[in-house]
Amino acid sequence: MRSPGKSRPTSAPALLAALALATSGCAVLVGGAVGGATGGAAASVGDRGHSPGSYVGSVLASAVYFPAKVVFEVAGAVSSGVAYVATLGDPEPSREIWDASVEGDYVVTPSMIEGREHADFIGS
Repeated sequence: MRSPGKSRPTSAPALLAALALATSGCAVLVGGAVGGATGGAAASVGDRGHSPGSYVGSVLASAVYFPAKVVFEVAGAVSSGVAYVATLGDPEPSREIWDASVEGDYVVTPSMIEGREHADFIGS
């Protein structure tokens, strides 16, 4: 049994993970994705073409999809730079990698949830 004046020790890995998430900018990116999806959903309420569930699905899906897309984009940007150096300055291979990773959708819309549109994770 614990003494009344002593507190339970905090798990160091959990504390470090929370601190890393809060200071890394990921929380801002995820918050921006959710906020953007919510704002887009709210702006399109006037068209009355979507069910309430598709708006909720859009926000929830975007909260997962957006961070994955950003990680893919960053990896593609790094790969594009490596390709540029590896090809001794030939811009075409690096441009193709850049376009494929950076272009595409960054949020999931209600139309995507309903199957009216498809999500383009990889740009063309």
